[in-house]
Amino acid sequence: MLFHLNEPLATFIGKLEGGQYFLRFINEPLYDSDAWAWLGVSSALAMGAGYYFFGWAGVEIAFALALIAALILFMLSSTIRWRIIPAAFAVLLFTALMVAPIWFFLHPSEYMSVAVEYLVLLPIYLILLFYLSIRTMKFIFDHILPEGPGLIMDMLSLATETIARKSYFEYAKILEKDSQPVFYGRVAREQDAEGNNWTILQYHFFYAFNDWRLAANGINHHEGDWEMTAVYLKNDSPYAVLFSQHGAGNIELWEKVIKAKDKDDKVTTHPVVYVALGSHANYSKPEVIRSSNLYEAGRVQRFLYWTDGLIHYLFLLFNPSQKARQIALKELIASHANILAEDAFISMRDEADHYVVSLPMEIASGDGFRLGYQGDNLREPVVKSTSYLKRVMSDRKVTRPSVKEWQRVVLNPEPDWVNYKGLWGVKSALSDESGPPGPKWDRPDNLFNVNPRVRWEKPLEWLRMLEGRR
Repeated sequence: MLFHLNEPLATFIGKLEGGQYFLRFINEPLYDSDAWAWLGVSSALAMGAGYYFFGWAGVEIAFALALIAALILFMLSSTIRWRIIPAAFAVLLFTALMVAPIWFFLHPSEYMSVAVEYLVLLPIYLILLFYLSIRTMKFIFDHILPEGPGLIMDMLSLATETIARKSYFEYAKILEKDSQPVFYGRVAREQDAEGNNWTILQYHFFYAFNDWRLAANGINHHEGDWEMTAVYLKNDSPYAVLFSQHGAGNIELWEKVIKAKDKDDKVTTHPVVYVALGSHANYSKPEVIRSSNLYEAGRVQRFLYWTDGLIHYLFLLFNPSQKARQIALKELIASHANILAEDAFISMRDEADHYVVSLPMEIASGDGFRLGYQGDNLREPVVKSTSYLKRVMSDRKVTRPSVKEWQRVVLNPEPDWVNYKGLWGVKSALSDESGPPGPKWDRPDNLFNVNPRVRWEKPLEWLRMLEGRR
């Protein structure tokens, strides 16, 4: 989601302790207490009218309609991700099918002999009960529990699935008016202690919404996202490309950078940047990473994803499918895994080379939509992402710019919006779920001081820091 900041992007709607502001891309309120009050009043009136015209049957009908309306309102206004609600209804249906016949056996029928009821029907019921219990348990493990970690984080975050969907539609409207993607370019110049002259070409990208968790079972989920790629020239010769990559940063020397090829198979000077699905982190080569510690996320997130992996693995051990159970046992024996370790479930796969557990993953595969210099895509490295994606994660609407060439907006001199020190998205209870700061500023420290990012203020120092990690 890359677009122009000249659009009516967001409105100041909040002020944090210490004087920091935050923005919302979606500024309209969700359904508030007034909607619930109107629902309560209208439901009471409907039940009264039902009793007046139809007696208690009318009250029951009105009550059932009120429950349906409440469920719809709850889906629209709550932090519960929508796809878990049909699954919850399916579990209730399975449970009802298991429990309902018990009343029949507790109250013998005068039209049926005891022998038929208890010697014929009861064994059949017990067999069906066992089967339905297994199926219900499997359904819970497959469709309810795997949503647990993300569901908890959604409830702690204000960047809900509802906001994600509204952001999609808002972004689609922006693309109807201006279909060209935008990058924000900045040029910085420094001289090091040895007298070398450095020119730093920074490319800043803004995304309307970070839907990493919904798109690829990732970690964070928030409005707004700023990422940056920088080309460093040493004495006018390309030296390295630096990638912001969630803020931690990464470096690739120029000779190792993958560069686009033209139609004649000639290597150009255009670096290829691989952007991860949902998270927008940028990589120098196609990668698919599954790990519970992709970067230093909060303890809550790491614990939830470890729990998610443990749940999946325990299900495999007790799965009614003998084949799946054998896979789990073989993996456990082969890896000598300590299931209490944070990364215990990273390498566990089934016989089709698919991952057994749904740990957070970063998919920067390069086989998706391409912007900028087109080149010859078939001659550049890619990784197939389809085998890593569950349908429920990837089956979402995507609106893409019809124009693939970038529009450039130069940040020299700095426009006023660059000096905005607040967050580009709502403040959340989880630090990694909050909107990010802008391209120039870091998050506030413990004293609420907001300082410039090293990569903006001292880009040469940032280069040295990343070189020191290699």
